[in-house]
Amino acid sequence: MCQQPNTYKYLEARPNNWRRQLWIKGRNMTVWHLIAAMRTERETLEGTAKNFGLPLEAVLEATHYYVLHKDIVEADTEEEKRILTEEFGYHLD
Repeated sequence: MCQQPNTYKYLEARPNNWRRQLWIKGRNMTVWHLIAAMRTERETLEGTAKNFGLPLEAVLEATHYYVLHKDIVEADTEEEKRILTEEFGYHLD
């Protein structure tokens, strides 16, 4: 199967990782981790960019990616919960 080229400036795939969602370039952070932090802290886009030392455009790009690919991001989140529960005995309620 032919993969489409990455058209994102601030996001990248990590093919050797089980997650299918994209990552923030230069960070050990997935799109979901950024979105979750923004939600938890109830931050604005600008505040999130400042808190993580990212360009506002990176946060906008990650947010846009999340909206377009929410199914992939949510599936990764469910798989992470499964791994934590089944392999590590950690229960998320």
